[in-house]
Amino acid sequence: MNSRDERGRTYEKVSADRTREELIYAVLSLPVECDPRVRTLVETLNDLPDIYTCSSCGGHHDNVGRENPAPEGCFYLQFIVEPTEAGFLSLGIIDLAARNVDCERLAVQVLNTTDSPRLVMFHMLGREGADPDAVAEEVRSLCRSWKVSLRGVREHKENVRKKKALEKITSSF
Repeated sequence: MNSRDERGRTYEKVSADRTREELIYAVLSLPVECDPRVRTLVETLNDLPDIYTCSSCGGHHDNVGRENPAPEGCFYLQFIVEPTEAGFLSLGIIDLAARNVDCERLAVQVLNTTDSPRLVMFHMLGREGADPDAVAEEVRSLCRSWKVSLRGVREHKENVRKKKALEKITSSF
């Protein structure tokens, strides 16, 4: 359900306690198509602890019939971060990687489109030919520098975190 605030901005009305769990469960359960241009970056971010990608676009010269398209030469990637120490470290690595690769054409920003401060989303924006593969490579390099292990993270999310999200969702009914 969409609502407008007093300034006319549109936001999604959400429940205060279930939305993050619902979103995590959905992104871990549903098959997702990914543009080839951003596939490596999406996979790399999904390998980070407590990061969950939600939406992405690699940019298209023809935006007709596409949902939330980015123009050719641009890309975006939306993700949520669990409010944990590992999640904030992962977010810091993502932001630092973008700045290290190209601080002029890459940005990591808050993207809060809901009325809940418990569901803060982020997005990475690349413009004017910014290279998502270079960002993915820098994320992996920074993980080595900061001793953040990516081993088994995706499997843990798919096998453990998804079940935890479902339990939290069903226990709130």
